[in-house]
Formats: sequence, C-alpha cells, structure tokens
Amino acid sequence: MTDAGLIELSRLARRCGLQEHWIDAHHQPHRVAPDTLRKLLPAFGLHCDTAGDIAASHALLDEMTSHADPLLVGRAGQALSLPGWQADAAELMSEEDGATQQVTLHRDDQRVQLRLPVEPGYYVLRQRHHGTQRIAVTPHAPAAAALLGRSRSRGWGVMAQVYSLRETHADPFRGTWGHGDLATVAHLAQALGNEGADVLALNPLHAMFSANPAACSPYSPSNRLFLNVLYGAPTLVLGESPVRHALASLPPADWVALDQDNLIDWPRAAAMRLRLLRQLHRRFRQMDTALQRDYDCYCLEHGQRLRDHAVFEVLHAVDSKPAAAWQTWHATRRDPRSRWVREFADNHAREVDFHCFAQWIATASLKQAQAEARNSGMGIGLLSDLAVGVSPTGSQVWSESDCFLRGVSIGAPPDILQPSGQSWALAPLSPLEMRRRAYAPFIDVLRAALTHTGGTRIDHILGMARQWLIPEGESPAAGAYLQLPRETLLGLIALEAWRHRSLLIGENLGTVPAGFDDSLKAHGIAGMNVLWFMRGSSTATAPFLTPSEWPVDAVALTTTHDLPTLAGWWRSTDIDQREAAGRLSEGASADELRLTRHADKASLWRSMGSQTPLPADAPLPAMLTFVASAPCALMLTALEDLAAVDEAPNVPGTTTEFPNWRRRLPGDTIAALATAPWRNRVQALRLGREDT
Repeated sequence: MTDAGLIELSRLARRCGLQEHWIDAHHQPHRVAPDTLRKLLPAFGLHCDTAGDIAASHALLDEMTSHADPLLVGRAGQALSLPGWQADAAELMSEEDGATQQVTLHRDDQRVQLRLPVEPGYYVLRQRHHGTQRIAVTPHAPAAAALLGRSRSRGWGVMAQVYSLRETHADPFRGTWGHGDLATVAHLAQALGNEGADVLALNPLHAMFSANPAACSPYSPSNRLFLNVLYGAPTLVLGESPVRHALASLPPADWVALDQDNLIDWPRAAAMRLRLLRQLHRRFRQMDTALQRDYDCYCLEHGQRLRDHAVFEVLHAVDSKPAAAWQTWHATRRDPRSRWVREFADNHAREVDFHCFAQWIATASLKQAQAEARNSGMGIGLLSDLAVGVSPTGSQVWSESDCFLRGVSIGAPPDILQPSGQSWALAPLSPLEMRRRAYAPFIDVLRAALTHTGGTRIDHILGMARQWLIPEGESPAAGAYLQLPRETLLGLIALEAWRHRSLLIGENLGTVPAGFDDSLKAHGIAGMNVLWFMRGSSTATAPFLTPSEWPVDAVALTTTHDLPTLAGWWRSTDIDQREAAGRLSEGASADELRLTRHADKASLWRSMGSQTPLPADAPLPAMLTFVASAPCALMLTALEDLAAVDEAPNVPGTTTEFPNWRRRLPGDTIAALATAPWRNRVQALRLGREDT
C-alpha cells in the first residue's frame, strides 16, 4: 500500500475510534501496525484492502454520521449545544412524567444552546419548523452514604459467588441441589442484614447456555438482558407445596449427595435442576391463577427479546454441531427473523415456553431475594455485577447481531501481571450502532442489571473510555484500543442509577486513562481500593498505605474474584497456582516471588501498626479491621475471607488448569455465620467500620 493509502487507512481507523498510538503499562509508546488496522476495520463493516475500498468506506461513514444524534446527553443545569436549531422558543417534555415546559434556545458564541433542567431524566425537545430531539439529562454525583439509607455514613457488605453458597440438610428440599441459588442468597442476605451489613454483592447473574452448563464463567454470558436460570429458586416464587410435589414425582435421585461435593459438577447439577423446572412447567397451568397472570405479564413485558432468547436455547439444545461450527452456523444460516426459525419455534412451542418460564422463575426469585435483603435492614441489598460483554456464540449476538462488532474480541494488552495480554472471547457493542439506536442497546443492558437489585458493579469500567480489540485468531498483543464516548456512556450509567436509586461501583483496576477516575467521581461511580494495590507508589516494593490514606471516593475491598484471598495471599497460594499453570510474571521465578511476598507481608504488618513478629498464619481479624477502617463510605469483603479459604474463585489466564467458577465454600454457609471463627471476623470488620 502506498504512503497515501496508509494515510487514508489511518484516517479511516481514527474515524471509527481506533487509536493508532498507545502507551503500555511500562509507559512505553506503541504504534498499531497497518495490518492490524486492516483486520479490525471489517468488524465495523468497512472494507480496506484497496484504495477504492477505503474511499468507499469513508463514503459509508459519511452517510452513517450525516444525521443528527438521536440522543444527546448533557448534565443537569448545564448548557447543551443544539447544532442546526434556531434561537427561538421551544417545548421540553419529560418522558418520566409527561410534564411539559416552555423553554427558549439562546445563541452563545455562534452556537444555539439549551439550558438543561435541574431534574435528571429523559426529555423530548420540540420546536416549530424543526422537529424533535431526545435528550438525556444526567444527574450530578450523589453521595454514596445517602444511598445507604442509614444515619451512619460508613457501611459494609460481603461479596459472594452465588454458586459457591451451600446449605446442608438431610431433607433434599432444604438443600442447595449442587450449587447455590437465589434462595440461598435470600437466606444469606437475611443473616448478614441482621449483623448490620448494607450490601450483598453477587457475581454476574446473566443468562448462560442451558445446553452447555460446563461453560460456567459468569463473565462470558450468552445474554446480559436475561438471567442464569440455574440460579432460579422455585420455592421463592411458587411456594413449598408445588416444589415438594414436583420433587416427589421425579425419578429417585441423590440430591443430598449432589450437594456434598466441594466442586460443582455443572452438567449434572444443571440436568437435575432443569428436570425439576420442567416438571413444574408441566403443572404450572394448574397452579395459582395469580402466578399465571404474573407470568403472562412478564412474557408480554419482555416480548420478542424473551422469545428470541428462548428460541436460541431450544436451537442450541437440539443442534449437534461442534462448538467451532456453531458460531458460523447460527450467525449465517439461521437468522432469528427467518421463516425457518419461525417454523422451528412453532414446532417447539412447548419447549420455547419452558425457557420463558425458567426465565420468569429466575427473575421473580431475584426480586424476592432483593425484597428480603432490604427487609433485613440492608441499605442497598443485592449488588449485581455487569460483565464486560457477551459470548459471540450466545443468544444476544444471535438475536441482535447488528448491535455487535463481529470477528473481534475484547481483551487487554500485555501488562505487568499478564505479560502475554488477555483475550476474553467477548463480543463488544458497536459504537456506531449504539449511536444510531440512541444508545438503546447500552441502556437496556444497564436496566437489566439495575432491575430488582440495589445497584451494580461494572466489571472493567475502563472499557467505557476505551476497549482493547483483538482480531479473531490473533494474539492479545496484536490488538488496538477503540476509543468510546466516555462522558456519554458514564452519563447514561449515572442517569439509569438515579432512575433506579442505585449504587454504582466501577472496577477501575489496571492502566487507568488520564482523568478517568475524576470522571467516575463526577458521575457518582465509586472506584475500587483493593488492599493488594494500596501502595505508596506503583513500584513493587513500595510500602502499603495506611487506610487513612486511601481515596475516599472508592469502595474499600479486601480482594476481588480474580485476586488472592487474604489467607491465600498470606500463604502464597496464588504464586503456587501461577507456577503450576506456567503463568508467572515475565522474568520472575516462583522462589523470587515468594521472597518478595514475605517482604510484602512484613510491610503490610508494619502498616497495620503491629510491633510483634510476623505470624505464620494470616491474621484475618486484624486484616479485616485494617481494610474496614478506611474512610470510604462502603467496605466489602469476600465471603472467602470470612471463610478463611486459600483459593480464589478464578485464576486469571487459565481455563482448564484449575476448577474456576466451580469451588464451593466449606460446610453450611448460613450456619457458619453463627460459628465463633466467622463471628470473630465479622466483629473485627464491624470494629473497623465503627472506628472513625
């Protein structure tokens, strides 16, 4: 390609938001190779093999961006520019309550502007001879303490992996049937609420693949608009009697034995739970008519999207093609609107209805669990977790393929912790299509995360500013950053949280773009202060900060699902695991890392104010008090830390090397809260929260 052609290729990439130049975690500059740009641009529907292709792609972009934004986003009380409008009278109608007001558009510095109302919400602006314009008015940052609903300003909570929860009973009806569900969540929330907790943060609850339950990473879902039906708790929705009757009518099965394993057998557990759900579905039309009306209303509310997801589940179950062929097959031959799919759905109407029913059970279970969490005294209740994206082979990409970039994956470039980089095999939303659809694909995902919860944690919220895109089949290093409309996306997140009165937490770990944390603060999104990263500088040997030095605009955390537990860090379990998996940081041996860890433990012990010798076992109560004493409005600890377990739920960068997303907590989770070790740790946490 000629120099002129390369210049035009670069310009085309910039117009799509692809960043040709970037700085890595070692502060070294990089330039994306032209070949990488040529592999990424087709994901946007833009051809670039020849000069003629590039010219045609520029023309296509001109057409796509020639129309005014269908949704403009601005901050409450501030001025919003309106290109093409006249400085004249207009009418502003609130979509929230239908109220209208007369406004005047003013000209300022050659721009026509509207002074936005102070009340956040969605509005429609109308002006004679011009037409209409939808506007999203975003709120100013709320105080996190106010959301807790308590007189005290410092709350605490627990992070739990739903599947890891366990309740043990001789009566199969009272057990957890192979893994935790939303009934166990409700029971745990009640117990924690009675202890004074404000939050129970959960792993992502997004819809997975019912026909392939072994694909169990909650961060690689099939659909972020719906829920994992295996977490549904029929007793919370239908009552005890119908579920007992259904269990009794099934072939004999050892439900108690299924619940005793320390690792989840997802295919076996899923088969038994789905069998129970099918039995309940068969008898559902003989149950309470109020329940039937509620189900019918649910199906009506979620409409075609629910049906599409259900049809996908049936298609996925009956298809016998290998997984590698499934992506091409479902993306090309079986369009969800095709005659073939409509006829297939009609021929499998009962099975389609079953999957709708299972979604209703899961949704109603979540609603009930949140109600019980709030009734226990929690200020927030359940906190959902929003995954970065969805599987390219899942139902959401199948049913709304135009909304996603195809042939690329979201990931991360090489950095200090992951020297090879990461590819998460997740399909990103298309920024061009989001804009064309007034950001509805993004807003719908937010609403799904905030409905029936007290808020959400947004995984890898750095992706609201830029996403690392990797061409299909390439290594993570051969990618490029896609720049996104940061202020628009963060504003919409803040607005939806305001509409739902929800708490927002953003995972802002990693290489944070300049000014990003300030943007989070301005939009009322709390960042994350994780103990392991709270050092005096970015150098590995920097001393640990005392909690009083931690930023107050973030949540204080002991760890995350991808990082060592308190006990595991102290015992270097994470180093042992990375050594076994061949995932050690570049240029470091396991022995060197263990020596560094010993020095880190001594540094942390000194920051904790102790003058005694370094203990052999993790001083869990002291560590919990240390983190809890941070001046942050909210502190969260992992349930694994209260249980004193070594292994984290996930070892990043591994797939089959470890039982990621399969580990269960030891014993009965709810009963354990009443034991002396657990109570001592909870009391230590509360002591830190009260020590202001």
